[in-house]
Amino acid sequence: MNNIIKIRKMKKTLQILLLCFIVSLPAIAQKTSNVEIIELNTKSFKQKVWNFDKDKSFKRIGETPIILDFFATWCPPCKMLKPHIQTIQNKYKGKVIVYEIDVDKNPDLAQRFNVQAMPTMIFMGTKNKYVAELGYRDYNELEKLVKARLFTK
Repeated sequence: MNNIIKIRKMKKTLQILLLCFIVSLPAIAQKTSNVEIIELNTKSFKQKVWNFDKDKSFKRIGETPIILDFFATWCPPCKMLKPHIQTIQNKYKGKVIVYEIDVDKNPDLAQRFNVQAMPTMIFMGTKNKYVAELGYRDYNELEKLVKARLFTK
């Protein structure tokens, strides 16, 4: 009789654990499913954003809005901005493309956009126009910028 009670308690405990696991699955999936942010170099930039050898005046490739995140690995504000940029990429998956550009590895790209301090974000909402924003932004400020620069007509 004692064993039957123990088995029932174990069964109940397992059911509760299973229920907790099932309920937490969406949270686990959300934390682990980051959309990749691609780091561009000059060659990949010409393929994905703007081939400035072919088109001397700015003419971007594609229709999806783009954010270029110019950063440096040694830059504390850049490191603080990175999780916010990742959250934007996750939230606007398929609606915005975020690319990273390391200014130390790609000084030619930084110079082309007149990047003199980091972080600098370039917002490209249309084919022939872009807007630069300098400095760290918290998530709420960054999302306002994304809406204003990329989704306001």
